[in-house]
Amino acid sequence: MVTQEKDLVIKAIDDLGRRVTAADVATKTGLPILKATSELNKVASETNGHLQVSTTGDIAYSFNVGFQTAYLAQGLKKTCQEIGAKVFKVGYFLLRISFGVGLILSFLIVIALIIAAVLFAQKGGDNDNDGGGFGGGGLDFFDFMILRNFFYWGPSYPVYTSYGYNDYDRPYDLYDKSTTRQPDTNNNFIMNCFSFLFGDGSPNLNLEDRKWQLIAQVIKQNNGVVTAEQLAPFTGADPTKEDGVLPVLVRFDGKPEVTDTGNIVYTFPTLQVTAKTLSFAPLPTYLKEFDWEFTRVPTSSLVPVFILAGLNFFGSFFLTTHTATVPILHAFAGLIHWLFLYGLLFLIVPAVRYGVLKWLNAGIDKRNTERSKYSDAMRNPPANVLKKLAEAKHYRIGEKRIRKDDVVYTTDKDVMDQDFNHEDRKFDAELKKGKYAGNAGNAEADSKLSAPKPTPQISAESQDAIDHIISIKPKEKSDVKQDIKSKRPWS
Repeated sequence: MVTQEKDLVIKAIDDLGRRVTAADVATKTGLPILKATSELNKVASETNGHLQVSTTGDIAYSFNVGFQTAYLAQGLKKTCQEIGAKVFKVGYFLLRISFGVGLILSFLIVIALIIAAVLFAQKGGDNDNDGGGFGGGGLDFFDFMILRNFFYWGPSYPVYTSYGYNDYDRPYDLYDKSTTRQPDTNNNFIMNCFSFLFGDGSPNLNLEDRKWQLIAQVIKQNNGVVTAEQLAPFTGADPTKEDGVLPVLVRFDGKPEVTDTGNIVYTFPTLQVTAKTLSFAPLPTYLKEFDWEFTRVPTSSLVPVFILAGLNFFGSFFLTTHTATVPILHAFAGLIHWLFLYGLLFLIVPAVRYGVLKWLNAGIDKRNTERSKYSDAMRNPPANVLKKLAEAKHYRIGEKRIRKDDVVYTTDKDVMDQDFNHEDRKFDAELKKGKYAGNAGNAEADSKLSAPKPTPQISAESQDAIDHIISIKPKEKSDVKQDIKSKRPWS
């Protein structure tokens, strides 16, 4: 989001030659130094800016030529993503049900056309004793046993009985078979059609949320100070390039600090303020992405989809091959070709998607390997990293907990009541502190106050000096000279 402050910072960066410090931007724009630093971090993160450390430990920001264009492109990209997400959300449900509904309608139309063709062929056979139909080829394809095998949705396995009944009296006995309940899944045929075609979506939709949660935990567990090497297993950025930490600085209001040896560590004082001590689950060694699955619907729930898609494809294929030989199908030639393409869709799309998922999972495995490598490096870090981690400990920030007793203002009470309550609590705290810390001292002080004070002894020499001072009388009024004139100019 472009704000007025960010526009000022971008203009200042360009005016100052694209190599600036936070102080330069603050001087140029008049923004507070903290605000200028925050906006610089944001702009650098969004335009691939760079951090530069001087020999004195000061930090400068460097930007490439045309960084404003890159920033505008980034903003346009985010806007398009937001619009696309809303459009996708609106049409997603209709899209999901459309393929299942389309498959059912396609299958019904194919069956209706096949029945019409069969009836037409039978009528032609009654009028002509040559047994023809379909160009004299007969109705072998529509043999009743073949159709029965296609449309029979019962168990496909042979069922045996041990009760001595005749097989024709009791062809199968499902109740003698143990059943295993499948886990709760989506058994909606229409939704399962979409899942078969396009899957169930990305398994890493919450990847960004998981990443930032883990990074925040890393910072908290390291007392508010971390290095690029500690963040690399979760950011995936090369720890030798400090640019990868910029998004973390922006998100959690951090700032870089330069050690005495020139290493850079990152502190996050704001993240150390808490109202409650939090407990975290053990951190994973690195941020792991999950592989794409072809579908999360169990195979047993996809069997009806396989059967209907197969029947629809073979039925539409049969109609396509007999369009020219069956006169009644001539009027539906265009529809039959569309039905065939739709049936083919249920074969081609899953096959192509399977190959795409293999390619996506290869990229995920590569990123997981990179993050795992950075994690393994922290288990046995080299000497320079060990030194950097040791220096980071000197910048540790203690957790600042806001207790209920520290609250001086809350919106659920009257302001005046809160002021008095605050003074009362302060006074009570002082009394309580004095009650236990100074009981013995107060008793001793009371005994000293009640005892008579001893009369101080004065020596003879001191007494003579005192008598001499007392004997000196002040000048009488008549002794003061009266002829002294005032030297004030207005007298």
